[in-house]
Amino acid sequence: MVQIDKLRKLLKNTPLNAFAGWTMVLFLALLGVGNFIYGRFMWTILIAFVTGIIITPAIRMRKLSVMPSWYFIFLAIVPIVGSSTAWYFFSTSIPFYVSVATIALLVAAEINWFTSVKMNYKFAILLVIVTTLAISGLWHLVEWLLDIYFGTNYLLYGLSPDAINDAVMHQFIYATIAGVAAGALFGWYFRSAENSDLVDVPTHFSVETEDYVTHRPPAPIRKLLGISTEKQIIAARMLQGGLVLLLLFGIFRKDLSTTVNATTGLILTFVPNIITRKYNIKQDTGVVLWLTLAIFLHTIGTFEFYDYIDNWDHVTHALSASVVAAAGYTLIRAIDIYVDEIYIPPRVLFIFILIFVLAMGVVWEIIEFLSDEITSTLGFDAILAQHGIGDTMLDLMFDLFGAVLAATWGTTYLSNISYKLAAKFDELGKLKKQM
Repeated sequence: MVQIDKLRKLLKNTPLNAFAGWTMVLFLALLGVGNFIYGRFMWTILIAFVTGIIITPAIRMRKLSVMPSWYFIFLAIVPIVGSSTAWYFFSTSIPFYVSVATIALLVAAEINWFTSVKMNYKFAILLVIVTTLAISGLWHLVEWLLDIYFGTNYLLYGLSPDAINDAVMHQFIYATIAGVAAGALFGWYFRSAENSDLVDVPTHFSVETEDYVTHRPPAPIRKLLGISTEKQIIAARMLQGGLVLLLLFGIFRKDLSTTVNATTGLILTFVPNIITRKYNIKQDTGVVLWLTLAIFLHTIGTFEFYDYIDNWDHVTHALSASVVAAAGYTLIRAIDIYVDEIYIPPRVLFIFILIFVLAMGVVWEIIEFLSDEITSTLGFDAILAQHGIGDTMLDLMFDLFGAVLAATWGTTYLSNISYKLAAKFDELGKLKKQM
């Protein structure tokens, strides 16, 4: 049975849709010129990028009549029109992030059509949600860096660091709401739209390279650490014992933050063992030690170190981000192996991992912010404390640093786990069909 590329439902090849699309493109181009004249160069660049995304199918397929459906163009440009002029249509930035999600969907579809990357509409929607969060984090990180090093006033405009941080956290929450809502809307559209009159798009063949399909086990981690498997297991158990001591100390001192973090961390350290027992996916001891160390350093940081060692928070963020990146790599790679409609080359997967980790960093900052707000309202000490906009932005920077480390060697050390996970997907799929 031939699989239908439902992403093609984004395109139309009708005179009416082409007229509406090119009219909006012309208006967007004039808006870009106006922003350039008035020195609003960031908006000029953004408008040029969006314009290019909209007209790419027509250019690549050499048919001016082929355009994205006009309502997707409308969703993409209306918030940009309002934000890049003096006309502010909306009271929150949620519509702007819906625009980001729509643009991300168009980009994902065009990558699928015009490159060797392959994805189905479900994966594209997941990528849209993650990208919306990542763009929010990256956008504010860039603004903060420009304020720090070039004296601009995008974020740092006279308010206190805590007040600015609260405003950024609200933006992150808006991005989350918009990303999830847009993902649900796009999912409904792909499921309900008719399959007739789909526009034909070029076919690109994907070729997996030998290094990408390797079953090489992650044994080099043991060689990298320079210690035996037995010693790594002992080290992991010692760290777990340290978490138990921190838990007991937190209970004795009635320290809610240490108690909650030690309990949560201790539970997480047993996840690899649970996966091994339940799904027979054996974890390398180096990976287990790496996860346990990240959890232990974070937990002990909530006890005292975050307050007295300046860079402790950033070290733990980098290490934790590398764990998240490894998990993201393993999962995405397993989906790539298991689903025939999806193919992600190594270099593209590297970018996907960075987007995934940055999005998870945004989610973590939201959790910290909401935790602070709830515990403050209830009169307790903060469980996950934030310390102003500088701390938040540095956290995101170190998240990216940890992601780069994990994504760089992920193909070598984690592919074996991905293949085992994909095999388990296949086994569960066959079992489901038999039921």
